[in-house]
Amino acid sequence: MLDLTIVIVNYRCWDKLFICLKSLENQSAKIKKVIVVDNFSNDDNIKSFIKKFSWVEFVKEKFNGGFSYGCNVGAKLAKTKWVLFLNPDTEIPKSCLETLIPYCDKNPDYRLISIKQISDKGKLSYPFGIFPNTLNMFSVFRSLERIFNRSQLKKIISQKEISFPDWISGSFVLLRIADFKKIGGWDEYFWMYFEDVDLCKRAYENNMKVVLLNRWKCIHIHGGASRKNSEIKIKTKSEVIISSHKYVQKHFRGLGKLIAHILIIIQSLIELIILSPFSKVKRGIFITITRYWFSMILTKIN
Repeated sequence: MLDLTIVIVNYRCWDKLFICLKSLENQSAKIKKVIVVDNFSNDDNIKSFIKKFSWVEFVKEKFNGGFSYGCNVGAKLAKTKWVLFLNPDTEIPKSCLETLIPYCDKNPDYRLISIKQISDKGKLSYPFGIFPNTLNMFSVFRSLERIFNRSQLKKIISQKEISFPDWISGSFVLLRIADFKKIGGWDEYFWMYFEDVDLCKRAYENNMKVVLLNRWKCIHIHGGASRKNSEIKIKTKSEVIISSHKYVQKHFRGLGKLIAHILIIIQSLIELIILSPFSKVKRGIFITITRYWFSMILTKIN
């Protein structure tokens, strides 16, 4: 049995979660514990899942505290050496964990670990990236930085058997419980998005290697919970912008912090002003994010 706890945070992603849990149930090596934290889906589907998957520990939350909150709730119940934070819209091949965990046991320098991810149509995705800095908050500068920093080029990282990106996606993060506690767990300051970048940033500051192992892979269907309807799309897309500001506020210093905030606002405004007349979702994001910007300004004034 693998000395592993898997934590899955779910919000109304039941169809994808069913596939995910079936893939875990069919693993060639047994997993010590699987925990599903339901972030107040509030639709009664959890009852049928408890019956279908009696070997899974379900935690029913009374409110949606966000992805980081859900991960921390699950992690507190883990008593194993390893913990894997896994999205509900993923599918794990049968022999993946049986070989991955022993390999990681033999490589103590690998501290935050992810694997190759492909879509359900077989298309390669890129579950990693460069740490944000003042310039690369603008997408065009981010592309230029990858050209000059070839070790962080997406194609190069994806082709190497072992790569060391700055950060890995929260859709699949494997690490030792001891390391998770050392870096302070997930920061609940981030409701959704940038929490994985922040986690890896704190790991980096503690001299922990972040690694992508392309010998192993999983299927990841993006946007399982974040694209349910227009209301959820507005909420989640707005949160991308809000969380980018939160990351800047937490990790940037001095003049660079101010410039980064301004760049985020300029880039977001350009896109939203151009597209709002043609999209209900963009109009909703524009209203939501404008309110957030005004609250930021008022907070600074007060």
